[in-house]
Amino acid sequence: TVAGLTVTMIRDGGDTALEAGALVMGDQGVCCIDEFDKMGAQHEALLEAMEQQSISIAKSGMVCTLSARTSVIAAANPCGGHYDASKTIPENIKMSGPLLSRFDLLFLLLDKSDK
Repeated sequence: TVAGLTVTMIRDGGDTALEAGALVMGDQGVCCIDEFDKMGAQHEALLEAMEQQSISIAKSGMVCTLSARTSVIAAANPCGGHYDASKTIPENIKMSGPLLSRFDLLFLLLDKSDK
């Protein structure tokens, strides 16, 4: 989830605290994300982290910016389970162009049938 990758706010009784997600905890390190295609519309929440290398939160009177200087390695499967060569990579994995452009390297692995 987005909260699991970025940051979430937790209320315990009258206290409020921030719980760091994988990108914040991986500051100055690497965060590996599998099943990236299963996140759906939640990809957009990663744009700030990947562009600004920080995550901002403003909820319940708490305003905070946390560092997320993290290298992201993500793996995604094509929609429908099969890569369609007539479509672009963003169309095959349903990822927006701006987010896809944040990755420095893209590898396309195809498993071609022998039949």
